[in-house]
Amino acid sequence: MSLRMQIMYWETGRLLIWLWLVGIAVARCPPETCGSTNLSYPFWIHDVNCGYPGFQIKCLDNSIGRLSPFLPASVEHNSGDMNNDFEILEIDYTGSLVINSTSLKAMSCNRTNDAFVLFRLPPDGPFTISSVNKFVVIGCNSIGSFTVNNTDPQSEGSCTSACLNQYDPKYCNTYGCCEAGIPGNKRMINFTGGGITYQYFTDCGFSTILDPVTWVLPYNQGGLFFKGHYGFRLDWSIGRSNCVTAKGTSSYSCAEQAECKDQTAGHVCKCLPGYKGNGYSNGTGCTNVDECSDRNLNECVEPSEGGMCIDLPGSYNCSCTEGYTGDGFQNATRCQRLSSDKSVLYAITGSVSSFIGVSLGACGLFWWLRRRRLKQERDNNFQLNGGIQLQQHIAAMGGRKTLRIFSEKELEIASNNYSSELGRGGFATVYKGVLLDGTQVAIKKPKAISPEFHNEVMIFSHINHRNTVKMLGCCLQTQFPLLVYEFVSNGTLYQHLHSMDKHLPWETRRQIAIETADAIAYMHFQASQPIFHRDIKSSNILLDDTFTPKVADFGISRLRPSDEPNLNTMAAGTPGYLDPEFITSDQYTDKSDVFSFGVVLVELLTGLKPLLSQEGIVHTLYDHFLSAIHHNRLTEILDSNVVNEENQAQMENMSRLAQACLQQKGRARPSMREVVEELAWIRAATKHSGLYTNVNLVEHRGDSTQAKMNGYTLAAVGESTSEDPYPWPGLSEIITSEDPSTSLIQTQLSDMYAR
Repeated sequence: MSLRMQIMYWETGRLLIWLWLVGIAVARCPPETCGSTNLSYPFWIHDVNCGYPGFQIKCLDNSIGRLSPFLPASVEHNSGDMNNDFEILEIDYTGSLVINSTSLKAMSCNRTNDAFVLFRLPPDGPFTISSVNKFVVIGCNSIGSFTVNNTDPQSEGSCTSACLNQYDPKYCNTYGCCEAGIPGNKRMINFTGGGITYQYFTDCGFSTILDPVTWVLPYNQGGLFFKGHYGFRLDWSIGRSNCVTAKGTSSYSCAEQAECKDQTAGHVCKCLPGYKGNGYSNGTGCTNVDECSDRNLNECVEPSEGGMCIDLPGSYNCSCTEGYTGDGFQNATRCQRLSSDKSVLYAITGSVSSFIGVSLGACGLFWWLRRRRLKQERDNNFQLNGGIQLQQHIAAMGGRKTLRIFSEKELEIASNNYSSELGRGGFATVYKGVLLDGTQVAIKKPKAISPEFHNEVMIFSHINHRNTVKMLGCCLQTQFPLLVYEFVSNGTLYQHLHSMDKHLPWETRRQIAIETADAIAYMHFQASQPIFHRDIKSSNILLDDTFTPKVADFGISRLRPSDEPNLNTMAAGTPGYLDPEFITSDQYTDKSDVFSFGVVLVELLTGLKPLLSQEGIVHTLYDHFLSAIHHNRLTEILDSNVVNEENQAQMENMSRLAQACLQQKGRARPSMREVVEELAWIRAATKHSGLYTNVNLVEHRGDSTQAKMNGYTLAAVGESTSEDPYPWPGLSEIITSEDPSTSLIQTQLSDMYAR
């Protein structure tokens, strides 16, 4: 008998013994069928003994006349009665489901119509509205708002859409679409929506609630209406007890091959790695995943090359067939064909060595235990690195469903054992990698255990903006967790501004400023919970091949407390960009990010580094810049490589904006939303060169006393400095002119002030 046959027999015998010892869980109740959908515990249709209270599902005809499961819900609508049963599109037995809510819309064609929808779930039921959903407004010049609790201001939100920017089907916040995050763990939401009527224009629009993953949005610019279908995600849990409490009660029903997971209001059961199915012993239970039947689930060499896959309970093993030598793993020794002489020799050796089968079996057991120990070590690292809690936090706080968990071996192969270094910092080193599907990634490998890892993942779970670097996933099997990001190919803004062999034209610098400001304003005002970046600088702004900026490095970023406008924290950031007011007070606000962005604006204007050395003394760029403005020497420090007669007025206006961002007191600085508006104005006014002679900064609600000390006057809260309906002197003449080239400015400002 050959050696490999002995090993295979031993593995088969061990599998049979394991099955005999643990038994096979048999479901108490068979699944109930509704059309093509099988429903099992905790869901039920007819037999309450085969389900859990509150999980009864209706089996009805859907819109195309086919039987489908429906979830009862209460809906009120201003246009009349609505169907209160919603078709279930997807059930995730680890705690969520998706209903077809395409008809759940608040639609009107002007502000006077009272278009509203009130959606209610049973107050004592197991279902709640998931925070992964978004409040979305569709249509040109449309507005919508929502509330989930009339007594809590944090449970309200709104957004207004426009048709000014170029349409991008990948992002909602572009042409004719806007979105806002909603809080989770609620059983009621009331929302309104519709088009805005102003001047001679009337537009129709609607608002709705949807899970972005389920949204299909065909584009129809001609009619300015969007038709699509989408789902609305609901969370659910068993009972009201967490896992520790539930294990001692009758409501606990996790199968033997499943683990209990705490939810916000109760618990759910999830099959262990290597198993699939319904994690409840009262349902269909968990079944072993046959990794050998799917090439994507195992790393064994192909059978045509001598490889052999052996399925095990919750795992698998690789080996080589007769006539080959090696361990059978693709990324190890693989399988090497033996020569004919060696084949005869091995056959003789196998026959002679049959009497030592027990010893070889013991060696095989030792080898298997070693692999199991390595796997257990990876699993322990996953738990020690907070993998379970991380998954729960992302689900509870609106995390993205596309976050991928990578294996350690996957990233080692992708990075060629971390051979291509992109950059090195105080806490981590970043390497370039290429995944098996060809996707280029950046892998952040920390040097030690750091709270920045969990903080960065939490921050990314709240961000969805085209001008921020996207996190693709993480690896928790290593001693120190790894983060995987999209690869941004064109280096940093710092490198392009301060390297001798690189040059950015003014139009590119202006666009980088606008898009970076928009990303920071999104973090301050539109993220599901406001975010302070805390390290805005040119080296944290990456550029792709088209010079589109991507704000990166959220390691020291923080979520703003829901009941506080600022953040009490120790000074953190980069010298040359730090807000002086923050350094002295330890009170970080959104205006501290504004200050750091002001330094970036000065870099774009001057091409100088944030720290300057003169005669051995280090000065900050912002002090040098403010001193030049104070002594009327601004034109002397503007970057001579880009300044010319055509753009000097733009650069001077952006300099005044930078000066406002760099005010000593935070209250005197504009908000990032006002910065975006001013930058957009500077770009929009390029066709009207005479406009620059009178243009002033946007009069934001700042500290008027501090503003006067700094050389210009800001309107106090509630004041109006002019009867002109627009805040820039002399602008109304241009806005009301008949020049068709001003239509874009007119549309932008009319929309802005109609709100």
